[in-house]
Amino acid sequence: MTLSYQERYDQARPSYVKTNEKRFADLEAGTTVLIPSPQDIETVINELAPDEIIDLTELRDRLATMHDADGACPVMTGMHLRIVAEIALDALDAGVPKHDVTPVWNAIAPKSNLAKKLSPRLPHTAG
Repeated sequence: MTLSYQERYDQARPSYVKTNEKRFADLEAGTTVLIPSPQDIETVINELAPDEIIDLTELRDRLATMHDADGACPVMTGMHLRIVAEIALDALDAGVPKHDVTPVWNAIAPKSNLAKKLSPRLPHTAG
């Protein structure tokens, strides 16, 4: 049985920090790495100013700073951003006003792989 995005969100492990034993992506061996929760990703996005746009790198940096880590895992950040995005887009599809939805479009680059997966459901305008 496949879990819905809402179930994945609800059952996600809280954010935690671990030490990288070996280099992974742009994170060196011996650095502290945040494995972010969808809830923390949602918090960062909801704290953006209405017209503020961030990319995945900035999202990862903000998440890492929240937890005093050297960096945030790019894979888990991307996976959990998708969960938050799907829930937000489902809310829009259900008629929830845009101003009452987590503005994931401010944290997903229009030409990114994630945007391509979510298109055409993903609005690309802030506010």
